[in-house]
Amino acid sequence: MLLVECSNIKKYFGDRLILDVENLRVYSEDRIGIVGVNGVGKTTFINILSQRIEPDEGWVKLYGKCSYISQLEEPGNIIISDETASRFGVASTWNENMSGGEKTRFKLADGLSHNSLLIFADEPTSNVDIEGIELMEEKFVEHKGALILISHDRSFLDKLCNKILEIEDGKIRIYSGNYSDYASQKAKEIERAGFEYEEYKRKEAASGSNY
Repeated sequence: MLLVECSNIKKYFGDRLILDVENLRVYSEDRIGIVGVNGVGKTTFINILSQRIEPDEGWVKLYGKCSYISQLEEPGNIIISDETASRFGVASTWNENMSGGEKTRFKLADGLSHNSLLIFADEPTSNVDIEGIELMEEKFVEHKGALILISHDRSFLDKLCNKILEIEDGKIRIYSGNYSDYASQKAKEIERAGFEYEEYKRKEAASGSNY
């Protein structure tokens, strides 16, 4: 089932074109990890896909309900049902005095309680202890739908993702498999590019020696 699609997305920061995405389609079975160097536009991209911000050019269509989880922001709802709160071991009302672990569980409970077909998660494991990360992994594995997440935690991406979306120079590229699969494919690409460059230089040198 198609859950989100976008076409001809462009986003500028001042004069700088930070995102230039021709198209993307996300289906219900997709579990996508977004990677790229800091400042490349990962959070901006999922904010565009989740329609939290508008692109400068292009369009995005969301089909069905989505949830957004971020350790850097408050939850979308500050009150959850008593049943949900009990399952996650937290109070049913958000409180700034909660411990870090309680806040994590509350955000998870809120994000997973709406039967959303698509969950966006921006650095969900940031400042979370091992117990919290394990709970998150368990709940995301159980989720019946798509995941689009940003994380620097390679183990987390390995356990949850079946695709990796890399953002580089404003462009996106999708690799099949988890993070380890992506890293292997990327290493081979770099090795091949290096070999091709060396071959090019060798041929140029040989051509020059003919004069």
